[in-house]
Amino acid sequence: MPTNPAAWARSTLLVLLAPIASLALADQAHACGWDWETYYAEQRSLPCVYDALLGYWPKHTDEYHRTRIEAADYALDWLPGWTPALDAKGISLLALGELEPADAVMKQRLALAPDAYPSHANLGTLYTFTGDYEAALEHIDRAMAIEPEAHFGREKYHRALVVFLSRTKADPAIASQENFLGITLTDTQRKAGSPREFEALGLEDDAFDALVSMISVYGADELPEIYLSLGELLAAHGERRLAYTAYRRAKELGHVRRDTLTRWIKAMNKAITAERPHPMRGGVGSYLDISNKYVIESKRAKEFQIEWSAWERERLAAGLAIWSDAGLTEIYAQMHAKRRRCDAPRIIADPLAPEAGEIVDASDSAEGIEP
Repeated sequence: MPTNPAAWARSTLLVLLAPIASLALADQAHACGWDWETYYAEQRSLPCVYDALLGYWPKHTDEYHRTRIEAADYALDWLPGWTPALDAKGISLLALGELEPADAVMKQRLALAPDAYPSHANLGTLYTFTGDYEAALEHIDRAMAIEPEAHFGREKYHRALVVFLSRTKADPAIASQENFLGITLTDTQRKAGSPREFEALGLEDDAFDALVSMISVYGADELPEIYLSLGELLAAHGERRLAYTAYRRAKELGHVRRDTLTRWIKAMNKAITAERPHPMRGGVGSYLDISNKYVIESKRAKEFQIEWSAWERERLAAGLAIWSDAGLTEIYAQMHAKRRRCDAPRIIADPLAPEAGEIVDASDSAEGIEP
């Protein structure tokens, strides 16, 4: 039996954390460096667009972040100034909405390593959430100068979002006229997009992963502008069902372009239902009523989140060491077992298409879109 259980726990924890710290240092040229979990989440565990839009991705519980903060505090008590622990604590405080404590931790990290990528990247993210966009851009630019390939070269999309948010803060009318990716589609392009059209518009596939990362890794899952912009990307690419879903999510989250989104949703629905004839109407009719399908899938996604949270809380109560490589392995194995997988760019073709043999009356689908 250890004579000092607290010291024994801290030293044991530090031993468990050390391999993760070594991995973070080894991957520094490629990882975004926000905390020890981010690289894994962004590199190997992003959900598909479909899952991200509907919420079919495991969202960590508050208990998870409290456990990480407790683990970080143990490590920092043993080794003050250990930056991986400060990164984990700062990001978890941010995830919990505790912005002032997160700011203090991240500034402590900055003081210890003023020229390190994570020091600036984390503050850039924090200030994006607090609405201090000038400070956010200052740190984002500093981070990108230190590590130009951060986020696997996708940090430019984060910067574009902050620039857009800064502009709309100064002139709210901009949010009613533009999107943060600067995509301008005609009604025809929106309904008849294709990979060729997508390329002709100068758009890049990595934009899909960037926006999915914002939703599922970096806490922007309730920002309507992300969903509107993702909808435009998907429409340009010809992914009409996914575009419909993104527009509807943006509308539900209260985007200021509500009337415009309603028009786009109706137009997209008509384009979807005209894709092929209804077998029971002599060639006249439509595809599955996507409005009903959307409601069903959204309900399933909420049920999934409830199940995931229950599992995570149960494992935390049982003492799962989420700060260790073994703990993260178990967490992500469970994530992968519970959702679909797809390759980058993370799109599933026709995820809301009718199942084999499924026939639904879609006669009112063009109008039945109000949540």
